[in-house]
Amino acid sequence: MRNNDYFGRFSILVENYPIEIFTFEMLIGIILDPSLKMAVLLFSGVTATAVFSEGLKLVFREKRPEEALRRNFYKRTFRLNRRSFPSSHSAIAAFFFTAFYNTALFWPFLIFGILVMYSRLYIKSHYKKDVIAGAIIGILTGIAFLWVTAHLRI
Repeated sequence: MRNNDYFGRFSILVENYPIEIFTFEMLIGIILDPSLKMAVLLFSGVTATAVFSEGLKLVFREKRPEEALRRNFYKRTFRLNRRSFPSSHSAIAAFFFTAFYNTALFWPFLIFGILVMYSRLYIKSHYKKDVIAGAIIGILTGIAFLWVTAHLRI
């Protein structure tokens, strides 16, 4: 990676610290709507999205692109993290912009989500189908989040 490859640096940052980044997004959402309902539903939505996408990795067992597997990050992580399909980063990023549809956070989360998804391809951590499948999972989970938010009384 060249010294001035800022998107490459961003991509590696997203790869190495996804929990911290998505926790920060949850905090932004809770600050915007500081209710127990928002906190519970955001945490539940992110958890459901992650569990579903990680569970699919156990079913499909597809290896990541070779370039990704050569990086130290994947050499040091547990086996499930060496699986490619679907992209959990993409799923959670898509969950956020979908869950905040019709709010002030939609556009910033959409732009950030697209950057996260592209970053998976940019550093060759995933194949295109992994990112697309992850985005579909996140959008569907986000739609479920919106439905539950509209119908649940907390």
